[in-house]
Amino acid sequence: MFNIKNRYAFATGLGVYSFLNIYFLDGDRLFAAKLEATPLFFLILMLCLSVWMINWGIQHYFLSKNTKFHPLMLQFGSSALCMVFLSFISSEISGTILGGPFSFSLQNFLLTLAFTSRINLFLNSVNAIYFFSEKLKQKAVETEKLRSLTSEAKLESINSHLNPHFFFNNLSALSVLIHQDVELADRYLQKLSEIYRYILNNRTNELVRLEQELLFLENYLELLSIRFDQSISFKVTIDPKFNELLVPPAVLQLLVENVVKHNYFTQKEPLEVRIYSEGKVLKIWNKKQIKPVVDESTGIGLQNISDRYKFLNQPIRIENQSDHFLVEIPLIDVQEFTFS
Repeated sequence: MFNIKNRYAFATGLGVYSFLNIYFLDGDRLFAAKLEATPLFFLILMLCLSVWMINWGIQHYFLSKNTKFHPLMLQFGSSALCMVFLSFISSEISGTILGGPFSFSLQNFLLTLAFTSRINLFLNSVNAIYFFSEKLKQKAVETEKLRSLTSEAKLESINSHLNPHFFFNNLSALSVLIHQDVELADRYLQKLSEIYRYILNNRTNELVRLEQELLFLENYLELLSIRFDQSISFKVTIDPKFNELLVPPAVLQLLVENVVKHNYFTQKEPLEVRIYSEGKVLKIWNKKQIKPVVDESTGIGLQNISDRYKFLNQPIRIENQSDHFLVEIPLIDVQEFTFS
């Protein structure tokens, strides 16, 4: 506190207040002789400034080297000891220069010591409040940083599941295509590289524009059409006015992959999937054709999407009916929502 920007103004104000308090309220009780206002004012002002500068010196030069004792206790103890020397020197100097009632005596020394000690106690009390207030602010900042780092780590952990899961799932399909149709395998590989580049570029992002996500989804749906030919029917109808709204990256791909994973489909019984918008909500609907045996779950799917939306304080809605499955995810408008 003693190094604040307006320290001299604060110390001067304290000196003016102390002078008025002593001269008009305590003077008759403290002094047997009448004291002149002008020398008393300057004496009190210099004492207040001296008390402040002593504490500033202790804080600036002494406390920075201390690591064993609490800084507040060391500050107050050192300054209290300095008040004895300050009072003695002040009594000597005031007695030499002003004389009369200001002459050096035990009474004047004790009165000066009482005054400087009171000012010192007040300043150290304010300094303690300031000290703990700054510590509280630091702890709040550290807590917020820790919370932010924890959230970022969780988000990165969630997003990191996308890469190996998605990549290895498609490598097996590519290995089959290479032996069946080289040109088709090359086309598949190009689309796969575009998709993987998108995932890598956005793996640390909380949100991307819906327009970007739809381009990514288009590439992914083309991969599925190559892999499964006419066994899956996709219908995407999204109002272009929502293109600037935001969604977590690869969320639509995960939802489509979840549909493919849990349903059977053939050319005779194609799987129908619809992706459409209603207001600021995206809906992913699929006809239910549950596989008799579902592949072992990796924990990605819907839980991943739900976790990612928790970072945005946004809920998702899941409707599981006998004939269809529906997932609703909100489109994020940055002008209406704030994020961590």
